[in-house]
This record gives sequence, C-alpha cells and structure tokens, in this order.
Amino acid sequence: MTAAVCPYCRMPFDEASPPQIFCTACGMPHHEDCYRENGGCTVFGCKCAPADDPKLQVSQTDLSAVSVPQTYAPVQQQYVPPQPYRPSAYGGPLGLSQAGPAPAQSAGMTASASTPYMYGQQAAPAGYQYVAPAAYGRQQKSRSTYIVLGIFLGALGIHNFYAGYVGRGVGQLCLSVFTLGYLGIISWIWAIIEICIVQKDSTGLDFN
Repeated sequence: MTAAVCPYCRMPFDEASPPQIFCTACGMPHHEDCYRENGGCTVFGCKCAPADDPKLQVSQTDLSAVSVPQTYAPVQQQYVPPQPYRPSAYGGPLGLSQAGPAPAQSAGMTASASTPYMYGQQAAPAGYQYVAPAAYGRQQKSRSTYIVLGIFLGALGIHNFYAGYVGRGVGQLCLSVFTLGYLGIISWIWAIIEICIVQKDSTGLDFN
C-alpha cells in the first residue's frame, strides 16, 4: 500500500524528502520525521495512533474551593416628603414689601414698642429712640416756602410740585385752568388744608 503524499505533512515522497517509513499496524507510509512528531500513525482508529489527550476532571471539592463573588442587594431610595411652603421673610410679590422678623435680643437689650425695626437693621438699646437716617444726596424742602407757595399759588398746585406731589399738583392745576378759574377757589381751599397737615415731602423727608 503506497501513498503519493505523507498524510501528516501532505508533502510528496521524493528523493529530497526525509526517509519514508510504514506503519506496522496499517501500513500507511509517513515521513520518518512526521511519524515521530505525531507520536505514531496519523490514521484514525489505527492501534499505532497516539492516545487521546486526557480529559480534565474537576471534583466537587475543587468547585467548592472557588470563591463565589458576593451579591449586593440594591439600595432602596427613601422618599423625602416635600417641605411646606414658607413665605419669604421679606414678603410681597417681589420680596421687598414687608419688614423681616426681628432677631433675638441679646442679654440686657430689650426692644421698645416705639422703636421701628426693618430687616437688616439692629434694634436700638432700651432708653434710646431709633432715628431713621436722612436719605443720602437729598436736600430737605423748606416748610416756609411750601406754605408761601400754597397761600399764593395753591390754586395752581405749585406747592405740590415743589414738594414732589406731582399728581396732586396736576389735579389742582387742571381744576383751575380747565374751568377758567371758576373752580380755582376749590383748589385754593384744598391747598390751604394741605399746608396745614402735610409735614413731609414725597420722599418722606420732613420739612426743615
């Protein structure tokens, strides 16, 4: 039984190839080097073929020795109820219309009922009266000028323009001009009442 090529390396048998040997069981020719490298015959089922590789066997002891990674339970998020709405200490739709709560008084400091308190200001000590500071850059109006203008030009509202009450001045001026002076006496009486009761200008500063 001959073969044209070696069944292991698939190279032909010629003079340049390694020496040729035959399997003692099936008679299959091989290159001598190929037969030794394979460890026997390359024909499946031949008794001269090399034995199969031993199968890897794992015992129960080996499996129990392997550490199993621990599993962690998922963290449950706790529900936090929403906080109730608390109005701003400033108050108002823009947060500027109301005074804030007064801070706690320290030892020896008592707030007076007549002492006003605004947010951001410190309460005056007992026995002292709080005095609001004068507006920076504003000059106090003269009450004498306000009275003189009210007496002589009150029907035209000039005293109100001087004190900054533009709306009142426009009303008195229109009442006198549009009626050609017939209702000017009403504007003048109105002005006399104002110069008797008005003590501050439109910015809240007292007349000097």
